[in-house]
Amino acid sequence: MQESISELVWLYVKKRPFLKEMLRERIANYSSLARRISRDAFGNERRSNAVKMALVRMVGRIREREEDLEGRILSVLRGSSLSIRSKVAVIICSRELERIKYLSYAESGGMITYVATLHEAEKAGRSKSVVRLESNLNLITVHSPPSLEDTPGVLAHILDALAEEGINVAEFVSCYTDTLLVVKEADTARAYEILSSLTSDK
Repeated sequence: MQESISELVWLYVKKRPFLKEMLRERIANYSSLARRISRDAFGNERRSNAVKMALVRMVGRIREREEDLEGRILSVLRGSSLSIRSKVAVIICSRELERIKYLSYAESGGMITYVATLHEAEKAGRSKSVVRLESNLNLITVHSPPSLEDTPGVLAHILDALAEEGINVAEFVSCYTDTLLVVKEADTARAYEILSSLTSDK
């Protein structure tokens, strides 16, 4: 029964990411949460003590796993380098463009997205198939080691760091160990600064 209680508690928390975060930060009231889970999972509070013990053990496992994963993420980022390309544009089309040189290409849902130099975008802008063309953008590429492929959470860490500073990524492309981030010209300096801090050994 103890094993099944632990499994049920884990499933309950897993379906509610905000609870997992509260437990990880140790800001949850274990007794109150245990009574709630006991009521929801078993229909009464009689198992709340066992549920509380399962929560306490779970917190240790969560913190241990996440600390290990955080170390792996930071290791990948510290082994990464950055490059930047200015004056790029994003072109969204209803069909493939002919004779355009592009930096990145993606197709989904019947639409095609190109990241290209501003010069190429100006040529493409004359096509009737262009649905949207956004300029005044720059391309920042994060060049990571091959371990990126086996480390979950690296890309999320990058995007979260930018989002926390209010920087929107206009387009995002992941190609093997390269992560391409298209940002507005006005956000480029700050975005580069944030990414540099992530990839720094300091």
